Order: sequence, then structure tokens, then C-alpha cells
Amino acid sequence: MSRIKPCPECGIPQRITKHNTWLPNGTILEDNNPEHRVVFIENDALRDTYLGVEKMLGVPIDNIITESQRRSTYESVDNALPGFLKPILRWTGTRPITRYLIDQAKLDGKGAVELVSFRRRKRKEDYIKLRIREPFSLPLFCGNFAGAMEAVDGREISITWEETAPHEYELTAHISTHDVELKERLKRRPARYKPGDTKLHRCEVCGVPAIMSRYAWRLDRGIIENKTTGRRMIIISTATQDAIMDELVKELGETIAQAVVDAQRKLIASGFFSREEIKEADDLRLEFAYRGLGNLVEIDFDHDHLFMRLENPCLNEMVAGLAQGLYEQASQRKSRLDWEIVENGDLVVNARSRE
Repeated sequence: MSRIKPCPECGIPQRITKHNTWLPNGTILEDNNPEHRVVFIENDALRDTYLGVEKMLGVPIDNIITESQRRSTYESVDNALPGFLKPILRWTGTRPITRYLIDQAKLDGKGAVELVSFRRRKRKEDYIKLRIREPFSLPLFCGNFAGAMEAVDGREISITWEETAPHEYELTAHISTHDVELKERLKRRPARYKPGDTKLHRCEVCGVPAIMSRYAWRLDRGIIENKTTGRRMIIISTATQDAIMDELVKELGETIAQAVVDAQRKLIASGFFSREEIKEADDLRLEFAYRGLGNLVEIDFDHDHLFMRLENPCLNEMVAGLAQGLYEQASQRKSRLDWEIVENGDLVVNARSRE
């Protein structure tokens, strides 16, 4: 296991601070690449949104989530690998790619992963088996595992899993004798970001927002948690979530967008955030900025409504539901919601009282 060192000042793992850049426009970019945007969000927000969508639709969506994640990871890893390296990794890449999955899961708060066993002889019945404890999302990790291995091995992968203990699972990647079929590539949304002037107080040593010191990286468990509330956090790609949303709409119809909004609204309105965390508009701007959710440039809130305009938005349905939930939590009123992406790319949200 490779050693992951923390910043001596704020305690954030140095590999997080090295590979992620918090910009003043409300975005977080991995390796400063506009195509690799990530967000830092509560795991419950993601998990409960998917569970809420399943409950509302009465249809399981795990397979759609896994397949979207598989395709997104395959494209990312395949694009990142130099051409000359691919033939070498076809034969020798098992340990490097599993080491990458293990370390990345720990850093991103996705669970504690270990290699159990493998056989890769370019024959029938090849496999790789991993164990994961406290996974952030089993469907998403299965897709990540399959996509990464397909990009390295070049053959089709199917994943099976079993629960071996509470919150512990063994995942087996079954490697077929067939090469990966090149499907239509995911339609990624173009990365066009507006500049911003959000001021985030920074760690004097590593430069990450100082507010990140609120969080502890429990690397032995693969968990990031808020030191005060205990809420679990994850770092996750926006491209993957966009791909999942697009596939859900394609498979289940346009009503999926409203289902995502409603699921997020219910979570937030139930008291997910405390009144101490968000007391005024500047608190909300900060929460959006360091999570990488966008630059909150306009907000107007009173007992009858909440209006906000967000530059460089992402996870649009979740953010719209979050805003509506915050209004209902603060006002203790039911609301109706209007939201849209306007011509300049901003997300505009208006939650108004029904009373």
C-alpha cells in the first residue's frame, strides 16, 4: 500500500491538494483539466437521491448507474493511457490498476478496498477479486471497477458481488475472452466556465480552502467525514453524474429530472443542514464554492421565496432540489419551484411559498 501523507498544517492528504484545484469561480478541477471537474458533497445527498428516485418510479436503477459509471470510467482511463503503454498493461497492468483503485477510493472517501486474488492469463475464466468495506455506493464502485479494468485489459468485464460481512463486500470482475465493444461515446457537456472572484481563505502550506480542515480523512476506512456532524463526504466526477442523469432520462423518460429534484428537496427539507451551518447568504455562497457546485452570484431570500442565480453550475437537478429544500426548511412552508438553465449557462432557481 502506497503511503498517503497529510498536509502538516490542515491535515488534508497531499495527493488531494496536489491533484485538485479550487478555483474562485466555484469549480474544482482535477489536474487543472476543465474536462475533469469534481465536486465535494455529502454521500447521503447522492445515495438518498438515487434511493428516492427508485422509490418514486418503482423501478430499480442500479444497472443504469453501474453501466453509466463503467462507460465514463472506461473513457477517462482509456484517454489517459498513452498508446505505447496499453499493450504493456494488457499483460502486466493488474497490480498497477488495482493499486490506483485502492488509493483513489481512500482519497475520495469511497471505501476501503483491497486486492483478494486474480488470474490474468488471457484465457477463459480469468478474474480479479476485490474486497471493499463501507462502500459509498456499490453500483457506482462496480461500474468504476469494470470500466477501469476494461480500459487496461481490453476485454469485456462483468461484475458479481456478495456481502461477506455487514458493510463488507467481495466483488469479482469476470474477464471474458471477447474484446471490449466500442459503443457510442458518452455525450459530455462542454466545459465552458466563467471567471469568478469568490474569496476562499486558504491553507498557508498547501493552498486548499481552509474550511476543508473541518473534514477528517479516515484512510484506514476510506471515509471522509465532517468532524462536527459526522456526515460522510465524497469527491466525485460531475461528468459521471451527468452521464447517469442522461442515461436515466433516456431509459425512463423526462420525469426523472423532477424525481431527482423531489428526492433532494425532501432530504434537505427534513433538516439535513442545521441552522448553525447556514445563517446568511454569505454562508451559502461559501458552501457552494468549496464544494465545487458553482459561483452563487445572486440570492434573494425572505419568508415568501428564495431566488438564486448560480454561475458554472453542475448537478443541476440536485442543486435545484437543494435550494427548494433549504427554503422549505427555513420557512417551514411548502413551495413550488421554477428552475432553468438560461441562455448564458447560469442556473436560475426560484422557490415560492404555496401559502
